[in-house]
Amino acid sequence: MMKLIAPYLLCMLVMWVAVPMLSRAESLERPPPGVFIGTVIGVKSREPVPDVAVIATSANFIGEFSAVTDEQGRYRLPLLPAGTYTLRFEHPDFNTYARADILLRSNHTVRVKVELLELPPPPPPDPVIVKQTRK
Repeated sequence: MMKLIAPYLLCMLVMWVAVPMLSRAESLERPPPGVFIGTVIGVKSREPVPDVAVIATSANFIGEFSAVTDEQGRYRLPLLPAGTYTLRFEHPDFNTYARADILLRSNHTVRVKVELLELPPPPPPDPVIVKQTRK
């Protein structure tokens, strides 16, 4: 009878030690990252805007993630930890735009399409009047 109980007790002891350790190891793993994708177009032109700086910030971490739109106005911000983000869109020829409180979940892709308002053209320079004087 003792021969049957000893392996059973040993097995129970191993499970009693191993199961909590394995469950703790799983909880230490990072969840899969999320992704922001989207396009940026001009409000008036309705055309894609290349070279827009797309900047993602969050209270969950220090620093920022950034990308630049391609010729078709597309951007991709991969490998982001889950959290609530603010996306800022900057280009010298357009008004800066920010969208806050965007929830990104682990292992999800969030599409954010943005329309930027073109800045008005700079005013023409004042004409220079040259006055001739006779000597």
